[in-house]
Amino acid sequence: MNQNKEIRSVAWVGLGALGVNFAHLLAQATPSQALRIVVDEVRLKRYREDGIYLNQVPCEFNYVVDHQPMQAADLVIIATKSYHLPQVIHELHYQVDKHTLIMCAVNGLSSESYLAQYFPKDNIIYTVAQGMDATRKENQVVVHQRGELCFGAIHEKQSEFIQRIARFFDQTHFPYRIQADIIHHQWGKFMLNVGLNQVVAAMRGTYASIQKEGVARERMIAAMREVVSLSALEGICLSEQELWDWVHMCDQLDPNGMPSMAQDVMAGRMMEIELFSGEVLRRAKHYGMPCPINEALYHELCAIQQKMKLS
Repeated sequence: MNQNKEIRSVAWVGLGALGVNFAHLLAQATPSQALRIVVDEVRLKRYREDGIYLNQVPCEFNYVVDHQPMQAADLVIIATKSYHLPQVIHELHYQVDKHTLIMCAVNGLSSESYLAQYFPKDNIIYTVAQGMDATRKENQVVVHQRGELCFGAIHEKQSEFIQRIARFFDQTHFPYRIQADIIHHQWGKFMLNVGLNQVVAAMRGTYASIQKEGVARERMIAAMREVVSLSALEGICLSEQELWDWVHMCDQLDPNGMPSMAQDVMAGRMMEIELFSGEVLRRAKHYGMPCPINEALYHELCAIQQKMKLS
């Protein structure tokens, strides 16, 4: 890593809707070699043949294959599905050294602890992606609200790392927010996903499905309230006001867009069920806490996935 402790190279993993949305912003604001998109041979061939488009504009990315030896990056940003993390560990072999900072925008509550088994724990920056309404269909991504990355230190030793990332994002005009209590904020986003992602996926709907009064919106809020109750048992203590803050943020999203799990259903991909209701049920069981809404969603989504022959 450079002696000035400034970020000059970024390795990006994951080009789903979220990944394309944010990676495109960085690609526009950095020299061509400063941002590298790490891929395997199969994806490299597909991306080069088909291209990737954001709002119908072709994305010009600097691709590197995962088995190519090179100097480690100053910063790694991971924007994949949770079940791809084992593959990501392999792909980052030449991208990470003891100085590399790692931001993981993967949904859920466990990605950082998983990464800490393989990389220096202090270098893993807790990160939450929020506010975007990006939707991907094949090689086309459509986004109206770009959103932002929220991140923060989990102990004092990371404070300088946080400022280093902030300086880089300021230089590249990248949207971000530093959260004083990033663990609490991560739980808030988890609460949102448990309600929004699962309910819209179960009904094969769009954001419009929960932006109006009705059964879907009520079910989303009920699933979120179970996370509020669980958070109190976990010492996080989400509030009712926070729940409504997240709901109101949903109300600002493109009504025709859809969250990632609903996109997975439409595309016939595996869903992150274990990441949302599965996680709620596992943690709630430890406390003997009933979660009827999340239990129903879990079985409903598992049935959909089994029907898609992806179980």
